[in-house]
Amino acid sequence: MDKTIRSIKTEILDIPIKRPHQFSAEKMYAKSFVIVRIETAEGLMGIGEGTTPGIWWSGESVETMQAVIEAHFKPLLLNQDPRNMGKILALMDRQVQRNQFAKATVEMALYDLIGKINEVPVHQLLGGLYQESIPVRWALATGDVEEDAAEAKEKMETESYVNFKIKAGNISPAQDAKRTADVAYLLRGHSTVGVDPNGSWDILTATRWMDRLNEAGVDFLEQPLPYWDIDGLARLTAMSKVPVMADESASTLQEVMQLAKKKAADIISLKIHKSGGMKNVVKIAGIAEAAGISCFGGTSLESSIGTAACLHAYCTIPNLDYGSELFGPVWLADDIVKEPVKYENGRIFVPKKPGLGVELDDEKVSRYRRKNT
Repeated sequence: MDKTIRSIKTEILDIPIKRPHQFSAEKMYAKSFVIVRIETAEGLMGIGEGTTPGIWWSGESVETMQAVIEAHFKPLLLNQDPRNMGKILALMDRQVQRNQFAKATVEMALYDLIGKINEVPVHQLLGGLYQESIPVRWALATGDVEEDAAEAKEKMETESYVNFKIKAGNISPAQDAKRTADVAYLLRGHSTVGVDPNGSWDILTATRWMDRLNEAGVDFLEQPLPYWDIDGLARLTAMSKVPVMADESASTLQEVMQLAKKKAADIISLKIHKSGGMKNVVKIAGIAEAAGISCFGGTSLESSIGTAACLHAYCTIPNLDYGSELFGPVWLADDIVKEPVKYENGRIFVPKKPGLGVELDDEKVSRYRRKNT
């Protein structure tokens, strides 16, 4: 049977969300995705999903991802055998510098396709399961102390969440740190709380507030400083007050090697899109494990497609000590698959069907498709 790639199609979807989501740089009111479908000559199809927190985060957007895939990756992949993954990824890297989110989107579709060809779930292609489910943190991103605390308590009562992450960075660093401590104090004894300023704090603010955050029970401080301030992250890590997590500073294998050498992180936030795909995420986790660094399953706020891809990678990783934040499918107002990923008692479960284990709902895709894409 002919397994070569005969068609690659992309489209952009805009999906509403249940409530606005405040990042350090902008407030989000809907979520956009680029969907890629890679089909073989015999009719098997792999699905990939690309999305970003915003162009402010990485310089990529769904529009740039679609353009790169259509103009540069599509000509490379046509007539290739998808099972030759290493060769294809090397060609993509040689043809296009950076653009990790676009590369991850294509890699996701290739893994889905290869899993279907071999009739195995993607996690078996990545080394096999270490665990079948992982804890999920819910992001508190209203920007208000009382609203964040109320939302956390409601989630604990109705959906069994016990782990949370406060999105920070949209006010002054000092006000931000105080708000974080105040929310953590309100939840202390009932849950674990981390904080993510998205690189918006300075070293002075972070060092001043370390003791207070520790007293409030904050269990990690994610990317408090700009991505380039590795020496500053090393200073904070050496304080041994609140574990320091690197995110924007930890996208590539080489960056994680530098963080390990400089002892500039206690935890690495893994994300398949920022690192160019699942294969690189597993490699990064291996570097972290060798250096005695824990990992956290980060998110780019995916639907069930991207979330399934994250799960297949994360559930193979032994040092995923801080669980995950894969809440995207339950944060979206709607999903685009026939059977969403499974959540239960504050945990999320890896799909077991071949490929990614999720199937597009074409009616939903049609409903949310952006015109002229």
